[in-house]
Amino acid sequence: MHNVDSPVEYSPLSVGGEIPFHDSTHDSASAPDPVFNHPQKKTGMGVWTLVSIVGGTLLAGIIGVVHHLFDEHLDARLVSGHWTQTKTSRIEIFLATVFKIFFCFSAGVSLCQLSWYCLRRQPVTLSDIDALVGEPSLMILYRRNIFLKMPLIIFMTVAILASPVITILTPSLNTRQISAVSRTLTVPTLNTTTDALLNDIYLRQIAQYGTVTETWDKTALVALLSDDPVGWPMPEGCSPECNYNITYMAPALRCSDLRPSQISDGILDSERFISRVFDDPPSAYLLGYDGLSLTVHEQMSALNFTVQNAPTLASSLYNLTLAYVPYSASNGDKGALINAAGSACTFYNATHLVSTHYFNGTQESHVSVVEFHDPLNTIYRHLDAGPAPVIGPPTLFANSTLSDTFGPGIGTHVHLLAMADSLSRRLQGSVIIDGFHGDLNTTTFMMETNIFEPYNVNSARAAGVRVLGINTTAHVTNVSQALQDMVANATLGFINLNSGYTAVEATVRSADIVYVYDRKTLIGTYSAAFFLLLLMSSVGMFSMVKNGEPSSHKFSRLLVALRNPELDAVAEAVEGRPVHGVPAHRVRLRFGDRPPSGRQNSRVFGVVAPRHDVEWEVYERKD
Repeated sequence: MHNVDSPVEYSPLSVGGEIPFHDSTHDSASAPDPVFNHPQKKTGMGVWTLVSIVGGTLLAGIIGVVHHLFDEHLDARLVSGHWTQTKTSRIEIFLATVFKIFFCFSAGVSLCQLSWYCLRRQPVTLSDIDALVGEPSLMILYRRNIFLKMPLIIFMTVAILASPVITILTPSLNTRQISAVSRTLTVPTLNTTTDALLNDIYLRQIAQYGTVTETWDKTALVALLSDDPVGWPMPEGCSPECNYNITYMAPALRCSDLRPSQISDGILDSERFISRVFDDPPSAYLLGYDGLSLTVHEQMSALNFTVQNAPTLASSLYNLTLAYVPYSASNGDKGALINAAGSACTFYNATHLVSTHYFNGTQESHVSVVEFHDPLNTIYRHLDAGPAPVIGPPTLFANSTLSDTFGPGIGTHVHLLAMADSLSRRLQGSVIIDGFHGDLNTTTFMMETNIFEPYNVNSARAAGVRVLGINTTAHVTNVSQALQDMVANATLGFINLNSGYTAVEATVRSADIVYVYDRKTLIGTYSAAFFLLLLMSSVGMFSMVKNGEPSSHKFSRLLVALRNPELDAVAEAVEGRPVHGVPAHRVRLRFGDRPPSGRQNSRVFGVVAPRHDVEWEVYERKD
């Protein structure tokens, strides 16, 4: 076997020691050969090839740095006032594409040097040579010989083919909304702790508590009937999106459930289907809800809401009661026991916490009672009424130095009572069915709130027999809790009256868009690609040094490498036909530095012939 690293001598393809092709060199040793018999041009390391490998690698690295500096410059900057997203995307794609071009150019030149390095040292079939001297292609992956004997070529080819990934991964400028900032804003609130007049009540001539004004009355009505909490205009500096919390003082309910025995029907036991005994005194009344069939002069009630806001010697609490018949079809059965349900509530002065969020032109608010204080004191509504002795100042302006200011500490009581009155007077009343026409008369707005469903028509028609009852809405699981939540939400509607302002720390989000530089993606991609390019460039430089000259796939270079007349026989193998018994796929060539027959021209392809034992050796010509 011939050493693959030693000079190679070539012969025509021969089988069994025969030389089947005519060789003109045997005719006359003195005849000059116009092809080979000329001085050999001295070759050396090619400057252009060196510049291509090194320069392409350096330029790729410079482009990567420029791309990094470009993204770093735009990082955290507003999109408006700078390049648009479209322009920056185009610039990023341009830089990534230029990097890929230099990557492929430098790697391609290095791959060329490696290909010729392998051709000089191994016999290669025609198909393998086609793959090696062609441009990087997926077809090279099908060449098993190249894959097994020349893995570096496969590796570099795959790297060049995969280079478009660089263009996909390196664009690293994203955009996002500017981070929220904390900002002090002046926002409206409900100021019930002031002694100033708030246009909430009409005063009597002797400066006593009169009636609630239409402004507060209307505000309460809107708030009670609204399915969602009533909002207020967006404060200045809150646009386009912000959220903040405020606290305010307002009346709040504390409710407890009533037992059926605490709700009296107000009729005689003889008028009921079933005899029963109620607490004495009862906590609430619901007229005739479990009585016999109505007569012309009788009435029965399905719901009753009562208000106790007048002070007595025993109590100055502000109390509310709700009694109603929960709907049940079995209530219409003769002899059925109908039980009422309800709540007993008391108004308290309480601290409310509201969290509000403005976004997309809408407002979402959630209110909760964070602390209950003293019960509302109804004495301040009836300073000139009620049995003596009633404890309280003789006038709402006691000890006041200004005509438009209540006495010290009195204003809070007045404002809280006015709000409680505006809410309770809309809820007070009953749902009554009279026995003359069977009409349904409603004097309360409780049925319009989101606690109860509208009264069932079939229930009204059956009123001549029994009260079937009222359904609560789907979201209500406990009426007492629902009453507390309803009043708390209703107090939000009074913020819109601008009774006061307060400074809060708000979280404000801007609509401006800024660039965000994803450093890990860009630096990681370019670093991996540049390191890979350095390795391939090193392999290319090593191959060029070992080859002793720069290599190229140019036609002119291939033409010189094929200036061996003995290669004419290989044309048969190119057509797929055997050459003197040798299968086409077994015809192998090697590029060597030694001319056939000792001629002066070098670096040409020669034919490597197979031995009978299928081992490969190089046959030398003998002159």
